[in-house]
Amino acid sequence: MAYQALYRKWRPRTFDSVVGQEAITDTLKNAIIRNKVSHAFLFAGPRGTGKTSCAKIFAKALNCLNLQDGEPCNECENCKAADSGAMPDIIEIDAASNNGVDEIREIRDKVKYAPTQGKYKVYIIDEVHMLSIGAFNALLKTLEEPPEHVVFILATTELQKVPATIISRTQRYNFKRISKQNLVDRMKFILEQENIPYEDSALQVIAQVADGGMRDSLSILDQLLSFEKEKVEYKDALNITGYAARETTEQLFLNLLNQKVSESLDLSHKLLQDGATAKNLLSELISLATETMLVLKANKDSEFLTKDFTNQITTVPEKRYFQLITAANEALNDLRFTNQEEIPLDVFLVKVANPIEESGEEKADSHNAEINPAINQELSDLKAQVVALAKKVSQTNGFASSNQVFKIDDAKKKNESPKASEPQAKPKPKRKKPVNSELNRQAVYAVLEKATKKDLEDVRNVWPDLQSVLGVSEQALLKVLEPVAASHNRVVMKCKYAFWFERTSENTNLMATLNSELAKFLKHDSEIVLVPDADWLQVRKDFLAKHKDEILARQKQGNAEIEVDQHQEDDQEKQVIDKAKEIFGSDNINVKD
Repeated sequence: MAYQALYRKWRPRTFDSVVGQEAITDTLKNAIIRNKVSHAFLFAGPRGTGKTSCAKIFAKALNCLNLQDGEPCNECENCKAADSGAMPDIIEIDAASNNGVDEIREIRDKVKYAPTQGKYKVYIIDEVHMLSIGAFNALLKTLEEPPEHVVFILATTELQKVPATIISRTQRYNFKRISKQNLVDRMKFILEQENIPYEDSALQVIAQVADGGMRDSLSILDQLLSFEKEKVEYKDALNITGYAARETTEQLFLNLLNQKVSESLDLSHKLLQDGATAKNLLSELISLATETMLVLKANKDSEFLTKDFTNQITTVPEKRYFQLITAANEALNDLRFTNQEEIPLDVFLVKVANPIEESGEEKADSHNAEINPAINQELSDLKAQVVALAKKVSQTNGFASSNQVFKIDDAKKKNESPKASEPQAKPKPKRKKPVNSELNRQAVYAVLEKATKKDLEDVRNVWPDLQSVLGVSEQALLKVLEPVAASHNRVVMKCKYAFWFERTSENTNLMATLNSELAKFLKHDSEIVLVPDADWLQVRKDFLAKHKDEILARQKQGNAEIEVDQHQEDDQEKQVIDKAKEIFGSDNINVKD
């Protein structure tokens, strides 16, 4: 028989064997026991946390012939067929490779057929966020009102890419990362069942690298067993994963705290040559700093801090730990944008080993904060006395007091020539707003001239869907934008904050993305024109006043009579108001005499 990977061989077959997701498994079991099974579920969470496993167990339990407290029996004909992948009523679909409209339409056509062997026909759609917009739209109605015998289970690692219209039609379960201790316990159980000896420290390294994913931890363990089948050893785990030994990491940590720049750089370069990676080194240092603070400040026990290391760090101030963690996180972020991983690591080491000294005022403040309040009061009194004496002496000798000197200096500065004050006026060149504002106003006017209420309603209808398909940063931007007017091919968006208006206007890539996505939903080209929220009401008012005659002319096209009496003027104003309501919507218009 062909070799089977550990994560496949030891995939959970019951809810109780799923690790770290007790709240979710208990809810699913109770739903089956009480016969309150929804028609659609959405399992979301990081990779390797049990989403697909829970989906398979749930599908098997729904069709089990001999349920046991919500758990599948794993012995009946249906359970065995489900375990072997031969159950015709459990259909697994990979949305990454079947993401088109045709595949979803095929599902929609087949759901009406009753199950052939079990009670329910269960569709498990993995990585559902990979479906196209058309495929999602094709799935909507079926997902909302499927036949009674059909259950949909959608699984995704990127919930933000799933449209809100899909999420609202499902019961959502958020899978969390599995704790390191749970990962270690599960690996111990598997190794004991396989009769393979192990070292606890090796399993700790694997759990650290797995980052909360059970599948990742078992894959690394599988790789380690391929390297050395007889035993799982700590040194082999370090070689396979690229992590540094804890003792070496502690030494690097101490070098940084003791401001030994040269020793820190030499040790880190040696670790990189031995197979460690910059990312793993930074992650280990963050973990070590956090664990150290918990041991020292919260009196928690740790199996992995050596006694010698603990004794050497007892006098280190908390601020140093925070500096190290902050700098390490910045370096990890920098690693994403470079192929030369040594550079961010070296910058981090130099920065932490040479902390920026506090300014004189900060030192004085921190020093004064530690002084006894009574002494502090005495110092304040002495300062007051010194100031009073200085005033007396200055008045007696005819010299200007220090305050007067400052006033004279201030007066001199005020009377300086324009050339001398030019350095203070440097920010003035930034004032390009009048030009930009005028250009922006003309662009808004161009939209308002052809704007209609129907076009605005079309944009507002697709606005929530547009938000759901964009990334997190774009979604944050859309929350401060609001469509206020629209023509067939252009949209005016008011921006809540002036700062966002300036940044977004300058970001051509972002505006191109927004225009492209909006065009997809509207099914025709459309361009966004931004206007600050603070300027919008005035711009709209100026437009109506400036284009009053043009609006009336368009309303009266085809009429031969040109002369206007007093009654006709009232009609004209009513026509202007009606046109304004047509452009902006009646809710946005407030008529005042």
